[in-house]
Amino acid sequence: MAVPENVANLVRSPWIERHRKLAYSCVALTGLATMMLLTVANRDNWSVDFNQFYVAGSLAGTGHLYDWNTVRALELQRTNATPFIRLPVFAVAMKAFSALPYSLARVLFLCLEIAALLGFIALWPFSKRTFAFAAVCWSVPVAMCLAFGQDSVLFLFFAALGLWLLLRGEDFWAGLALSMCAAKPHLALLIPVVLVAKSRYRSLLGGVTGGVVLVVASFASEGPLWPNNYWALTSLPDFDPGPDRMPNLRGLLTFLGGSLSLEAALATGVIATVWFLSRRVPMKSAMALALAGGLQVGHHAFAYDALLLLPALLLTFEEPFPEWLRLWAFVLLTPIPYVLLLTNIGFLGHLIVTGYTLALLLAAVRLTNEYKSLDVAV
Repeated sequence: MAVPENVANLVRSPWIERHRKLAYSCVALTGLATMMLLTVANRDNWSVDFNQFYVAGSLAGTGHLYDWNTVRALELQRTNATPFIRLPVFAVAMKAFSALPYSLARVLFLCLEIAALLGFIALWPFSKRTFAFAAVCWSVPVAMCLAFGQDSVLFLFFAALGLWLLLRGEDFWAGLALSMCAAKPHLALLIPVVLVAKSRYRSLLGGVTGGVVLVVASFASEGPLWPNNYWALTSLPDFDPGPDRMPNLRGLLTFLGGSLSLEAALATGVIATVWFLSRRVPMKSAMALALAGGLQVGHHAFAYDALLLLPALLLTFEEPFPEWLRLWAFVLLTPIPYVLLLTNIGFLGHLIVTGYTLALLLAAVRLTNEYKSLDVAV
C-alpha cells in the first residue's frame, strides 16, 4: 500500500526531523542523569582502574612494573589495589599522566575517555548518530568505564578508527590502529578473523607491524625479564576475581559447572560463525560481530567491557533483523541486565548479555542472503 504523498512529505519535513533530534536529546540527558545517580551510589570504586594506570606510569622503566608488593603498596595509598596487566609500553604511555598531580591527571584522563567515546560515535558508520549517542548515554558499561578510569573506551575508539580506515581502503594504517587493541588482546581475538576472511592482508601487515613495535618498546622499557614477571603476576588471586560476574561464556558457564571444555567448544563455534559471516556480510557488520564475539570468547572480562556490545546492539536497528532481537537489544541498552549481572540474580543477567550475542550470530546466519554482493565487497 503506497504512502500518501502528503504523509510522506510530513515525515520528511524539517519540523519532524528537529523534534526527533530533540527527543533523542531528552533521552540522552535522561540517560546521563541516570548513570550519574548509579555512579554516585557506587562511589567506593571510583578511579580504581585509573589508580593502577597512574602507578604503572610512575613505575614504567624501573623494573618493578609487575612487582605486586611494590604496586600494591603504592595503589593502596589512594584506593583498592589492582594488578597492572597491560604490556609495558602502555605503562610508558601513562608516564605523561603520572608526571602530573593525581587529581589533575584523573580529570585529564576522564576528558580523554570522553573524547574517545565521541570519536567512536563519529567514526563508526552509524546510520543514526543521534540514536548512537543516546545509547552511549544510557550505557552502564560506559558509565563504569568513566567512573573507574577504565581503558576499554580507548579499545572501542581504536576499533572504530580501524574500521573507518578499512572502509576508506587505508588497510595498512587500519591495521596499525587496530594493533592498539593489544592493550586487551583477549578481547580482540576475532578482529584478525574478520581481516583474514575479508582477505584484507595489508591490514594484517599493519597489525603485525604495530604489534612488533609495541613488543619491542615493551622490552626496551622493562628489560628482558618482563614476560616472566608478567606471567607470575597472572597467578595472583587478584588477577582473576569474580568469574561468575564476567559477561561472557565463562561467566555463564560458572552457573552450569564451569566446564572449560564446554567453554572451548562454544568459543570455537562463535569463532567459526564469525568467520562464516565475515565472508558474507558488510565490513561494518562483521566488525560489530567480531567485537561482540570477542567479548564472549576472551575468557577474562568484566561488566565494563560489555561496552564492546554497543555496535552489535545498534546493528539490529540498521539491518533486517527480527523484531524480537531488536527488543532484546533495547533491553541491553538499559541498566537492567548489568544490575542483574552484579547481583544475586546473576544467571538471568548472563542469559540476557551472553544469550544476546549467541542469538545475534544465529539470526545473522539466517539473514546472510539479505546482503547484496556490492555490500560484501566493502
